[in-house]
Amino acid sequence: MRRPRIKSVFPPIPLGDGRIRIGGGDYGIASEMVDDEHGNTWRLLNLMDGTRTRPELADAMAQHQPGITAADVDASVDALIDMGFVEDAAVPPPARLPAAERERYRRNLEFFSYFHKPPLTAADFQLRLRDARVTVLGIGGLGSYVAMSLAAIGVGDILLVDDDDVELMNLNRQVLYTDADVGQPKVSAAVRRLTEINPHVRVGGRNARVDGVEAARACMTGRDLVICAADRPRLTLYQWLNEAALREGTAWMRGSNDGLTVSLFLHVPYRTACFQCVEQDAAANHPEYTPMAEYVVGVIGDRTINPCNAPMAGMIGNLAALEAVKYLTGMAEPVIVGRKLVVDVHRMETQFAEGTLLDDCAACGPHGRVPRPGASAPGVRDTVASGAAT
Repeated sequence: MRRPRIKSVFPPIPLGDGRIRIGGGDYGIASEMVDDEHGNTWRLLNLMDGTRTRPELADAMAQHQPGITAADVDASVDALIDMGFVEDAAVPPPARLPAAERERYRRNLEFFSYFHKPPLTAADFQLRLRDARVTVLGIGGLGSYVAMSLAAIGVGDILLVDDDDVELMNLNRQVLYTDADVGQPKVSAAVRRLTEINPHVRVGGRNARVDGVEAARACMTGRDLVICAADRPRLTLYQWLNEAALREGTAWMRGSNDGLTVSLFLHVPYRTACFQCVEQDAAANHPEYTPMAEYVVGVIGDRTINPCNAPMAGMIGNLAALEAVKYLTGMAEPVIVGRKLVVDVHRMETQFAEGTLLDDCAACGPHGRVPRPGASAPGVRDTVASGAAT
């Protein structure tokens, strides 16, 4: 690292009695340190403004406190780098991210600064979003917030799939539409609105309904992630998507609301429990699951029951988008990989239900019915382990 700089999101704060906090109040990130009697730590932190090389930092510290060596300064700088508080001011912005986009995404870059460690930069995460290809299946309440957030943050290629028209009753929660859109295909209105929100991303639309495994595969081919925000036909849609994902090797997220409960789950083929694993485990351990599932599929099916409003849809939709950003950039492990996040919006209580990858799964197991894709299935980007501060 040529010119170490304390990241702008981590300004050192003196607390008195020689204590210094860096990292603000963020749990798991912030750190407190105790300065020596000469104030050397505080001085070094303030000298690390990106204008000095390591030798120049050592010279400046030696002038302040004779006896401090270059090795001492290097050790302190390296410790701060390991903690994720430092970036290299000598690294130029990438040519692929021109000045106008750096300004548009400035707050994104500040957010990503919490997670990158050298040699990665915040801009690397933004470029990974630009290169990402995401399908949003269903652009109603949940899906409209997901799509809006992904477009705003800069996901480069977004495909919207839905066969519904905009209805007046949608407008209490489906944020992409207005009264002027009533009667129009949702896909057309949503593509137009998202392009207005961010003209730097590619937004495509498919006015279609997923009615089987092949239709589900068409939503997944060549995509990095599919987010299912549709709920019909109930359960059957997830079964189709699960088989399609296993065949294509594509990760997929499912989000839904059931009364006053909203939930998210991210499936990564052959790395986490697939939806068949979840159903198989539920049937084995909860006797009521099978008759309930049969009733949902056979009787409720396509029936529209949706007690949802804008705050609920916005909460779960934006959480889904944030987890998608984690997955696509590798900045951190999504908390919903292989497990279900459940939020009771009445009591504002959350819990997780772990999914179990079953050896005897009828779909993804070694003897399962679904053939594996030719290439190994993708997992969360390696940078979670090798580069990003978690």
